[in-house]
Amino acid sequence: MAIIDVRNLQKSYGNNQVLKGVNFQAQEGEVIGVIGKNGAGKSTFLEILMTIKSYDIGTVIVFDEDIKSIPTNRLEQLRQNISVVLQPTQFYKTLKVGELLKLFKAYYQSPVDIEKIIADFKLEAHRKKYFDKLSGGWKQIVSLAIAFLSEPKLLILDEPTTGLDPHMRNLLWSYIKNYNDKTGGTVILTTHNMDEIELYCDKVMLINNGVNEVFETTENILASGYKSINAFYLQSVSI
Repeated sequence: MAIIDVRNLQKSYGNNQVLKGVNFQAQEGEVIGVIGKNGAGKSTFLEILMTIKSYDIGTVIVFDEDIKSIPTNRLEQLRQNISVVLQPTQFYKTLKVGELLKLFKAYYQSPVDIEKIIADFKLEAHRKKYFDKLSGGWKQIVSLAIAFLSEPKLLILDEPTTGLDPHMRNLLWSYIKNYNDKTGGTVILTTHNMDEIELYCDKVMLINNGVNEVFETTENILASGYKSINAFYLQSVSI
């Protein structure tokens, strides 16, 4: 079942047209990577899906709702099914990890057991640490744990592993895949790490010059003769 359907999406900032006609569809349970050069419009595209940024032309359907025409109260209900992890993530410097989880559990009115979240994400050793004092990798894992408190149907990640060492990248992805396998939720992310696209994503969308030049399964891209997704990317993007 399609939970997102985007057609002819266009967005400009003044005279700079960033998105010139993006078409995109995400099915329930898919992990989709969005790639492209810096400034290609990846973050703008995700922010539109998050319903926090407007757009000029096109249609964006999320959970069977046209986000441009639905009333505010329905839009708020729709947002309750979306969780977001950005890079970098910042929370209240004076709160500890356990306190942050309790705060967001109350905010989301979540039935999720905090102790289970702490166990699932191996956060016991960090429970009493201030978020601001954690390493970059553990900050992202705490951010992911908080995102899961709302039991989202859609998880949006903007460069979630930037700056992380290979061990923390692998750990973060294990949690993302576990979420996807257990809930059948949909994951959409941007990343510059092409090995992550190849290892973990079902599909990849390449935004180049404001349009989605490629939107295909990683399997089909590799079967078309590319040795890797990185080789595909380097050959596809314009200088």
